[in-house]
Amino acid sequence: MSFARKFIAIIGMLSLPLLFLLLVLLIDTTKSIQKTQNEIFGVKSLESLITTIYQIQDYRDHAVLQEVNLDAQLSKFISEEKQKITKEVELLSSNLSKQLSITTNVKSQIENVKNQWQQLNESKAIMRGGIESQFLHFDKVVIELQLLAKIISFESALIHDDDPINFYLINNFVNETPEIYNNIGFLRAAGAYALSMPTVDSYTYHTLEKLAAQAEDNIALKNYASSHISFYLDEDSDVINALNEILNSSKSLLNYTYEQILDEPDDLPTWRKYLDFYSKEIDKMRQFDAQILEYVETRLKNRSLKQKLKLAALVIVSLLLYLIVIYFVYGTYLQLRETLNNYSIKAMELAKGNLDTRIADLSKDEFGDLARTFNEMAKIISENQNKLIEAEKVGSLNRMISGIAHEINTPLGIVISSYSLSKASLEKLDLLFEQEALEEDDLKEFILSCKEAETLIDKNLDKVVNLIETFKQVNSSLNVSPQKGVEIKSLIEFAYLPISELNQEVEFEVHGNECEIDTDVNLLTQALSNIIENAIEHGLTKQEDKKVIIKINSDNDKLHLSISDNGVGICRDEINQVFEPFYTTGRIRGKVGLGMHIVYLIITQSLNGTIKIISEENRYTRLDIALPKYRSDCEEIDIDLDDYL
Repeated sequence: MSFARKFIAIIGMLSLPLLFLLLVLLIDTTKSIQKTQNEIFGVKSLESLITTIYQIQDYRDHAVLQEVNLDAQLSKFISEEKQKITKEVELLSSNLSKQLSITTNVKSQIENVKNQWQQLNESKAIMRGGIESQFLHFDKVVIELQLLAKIISFESALIHDDDPINFYLINNFVNETPEIYNNIGFLRAAGAYALSMPTVDSYTYHTLEKLAAQAEDNIALKNYASSHISFYLDEDSDVINALNEILNSSKSLLNYTYEQILDEPDDLPTWRKYLDFYSKEIDKMRQFDAQILEYVETRLKNRSLKQKLKLAALVIVSLLLYLIVIYFVYGTYLQLRETLNNYSIKAMELAKGNLDTRIADLSKDEFGDLARTFNEMAKIISENQNKLIEAEKVGSLNRMISGIAHEINTPLGIVISSYSLSKASLEKLDLLFEQEALEEDDLKEFILSCKEAETLIDKNLDKVVNLIETFKQVNSSLNVSPQKGVEIKSLIEFAYLPISELNQEVEFEVHGNECEIDTDVNLLTQALSNIIENAIEHGLTKQEDKKVIIKINSDNDKLHLSISDNGVGICRDEINQVFEPFYTTGRIRGKVGLGMHIVYLIITQSLNGTIKIISEENRYTRLDIALPKYRSDCEEIDIDLDDYL
């Protein structure tokens, strides 16, 4: 098997299944960690929430006594509780809103709680009517808070926890325990309400009986449910005890109501004694309630720790497996690196002109085939080097001769035609003279013809001279005399200022900071002038708003110039021909097509830079130029750019 196939087989067999398995496990573990973190957030939110619920429950059970009790201590308690609850509701809203994982439903319910409390708090009137209607009036905020607890447990997935213990305890907290608290709270408020009156009337007595019956049924249902969950809590006796204590306190409070009121004892307790007894037992229930939430939070944190340890173990095992893969392929890698280094060295020697270079290590794999191909290529290059050089010389010479001949033939053809016409006119005149038929009009016609011929000859001979001068520029562009520390922004301004005076409708913009560059001032100025003139003549002729924008940027080693116009652009078929000699779209206007070719020679050959043209039809044309900032062959002389214009 070849080296390449061995390499692909090893990587394919070991890496791909490993990567796939790792990805699946990482996604699954990460989702589990995120779910557990959301549940922990839910428990913490419930822990913050229950304090507010407890305060409003106490406020509710005391506030219903205002109609039948004018006790100063009670009024003071209610007033102080209002202020505490207002601060507690704002603090709860602020704490929950700061959580990143809070949902829209939770935010909406928080606003409902705040609005409901504000309405209740701002209400100045004392509720009239029976104890039930009063209780329900003050219980509105408690109901909204209990609904908020349900939404939080649902949104954080607490209520859907896979652990049956967590599932039961949270479900008990948000759905079942609130019913006990509502029944017990109702009994606390109704009992204190009844004892505040001179005598317990029949309506209040029957109301208490009904509430006690409801509470008894509710406690029986909760007792039945707790007996089933205890199967899962064998090792967690503290939680079992906490659940039992909540039920025991509920039973104790129910029995107290029967003994002190409903069984019609001889001496009734005071409303204050009844209220204090209930409040102490309810505080015990709340302590057990908080203990259950702490228990669930601890279980979730332990689960989160295990999940993180699992993720860490997964990553470590994956790294170990990858190290094994690397160990197996490392020898192959060393062979590959050594072979490629050897081939690179041989290739560089061949590129430098050592055509006798050959690769001696001919193995039996693909690298051996490559070495034999390399040696054959070096042999062919060595044999055909002179032929290639001569062919290139002949090709370049033919292209240059064809271009020069094409450009010069036209004006010379006109000169020859003008001369022939003049000669024919002279022969005609001579014939008329010999025949003694020469008239004044014939002479005038001859003179006029000679003048026209003279004009054409002079004009086209001048054109030939100019063409020859242009051809000489191609050669002179290779004669470089670079100067050190040329200020590029100033050079650009000197390049376009003479052009702007002749084309005042064109707006010139130069962006960028001044910087210095080692370059030939004459050649770079000529190149920039050619580019700008070409942009105006070919791109901006038909534009109303004419702009040429030059941007200057530099890094440690290079200067970057961007010259763009907002003209008609260049089509795709023509853009690759812009720098070719004798290519022009303005030949009808007498253009030769050497301007951009000279620019290309100056930038790439004389100034050791690069040039690239980018264009989009009907939008813009841009030339990007990169030049070295420093040259070792510079003349260290002071530069006055005025001398170069």
